[in-house]
Amino acid sequence: MKKHSVFVLLICCSVFVLILSFIEYSYAQSQSSQILLPNYGVFIFVQTIVENSEGQLVTYLASDKFTDIDQKGLNSLLDSEASENDPVINIEGKKFQIIQRQLNIIYDRENVIASTIMAHTQNDALKIVARFAHDGYPILSGEKVTSIWTFIRPV
Repeated sequence: MKKHSVFVLLICCSVFVLILSFIEYSYAQSQSSQILLPNYGVFIFVQTIVENSEGQLVTYLASDKFTDIDQKGLNSLLDSEASENDPVINIEGKKFQIIQRQLNIIYDRENVIASTIMAHTQNDALKIVARFAHDGYPILSGEKVTSIWTFIRPV
């Protein structure tokens, strides 16, 4: 009788865990379709990939948290970068444009990088429009840094 009781208890617990996981999955799905825009009006996501001279991965960073945003400069950059090839998606009746750009730099000397920066030329001067400050990572001569910037803005 004890084996039967333990077996029933085990089945009940398993069913409970399974039901709970479906509830959490359902909740996650309903939230995933929302795009929460920060107070500067544009969702930004950046991925930074560092490869050595042989193409091997050295560092990977990704974030949607930024320490510095120049909203006017960011809007100017996106207006100048936007093209009809950038997709527009519809989420819950709202339209959003996705602008994605990739920047590549091959370093010719050693350095330490402590920020991933997006800059834009304004009035013949280079201005920082978005900055992701992070722990520094070393760069050796010949290493390649690729930054993939994704901007989602309402249209």
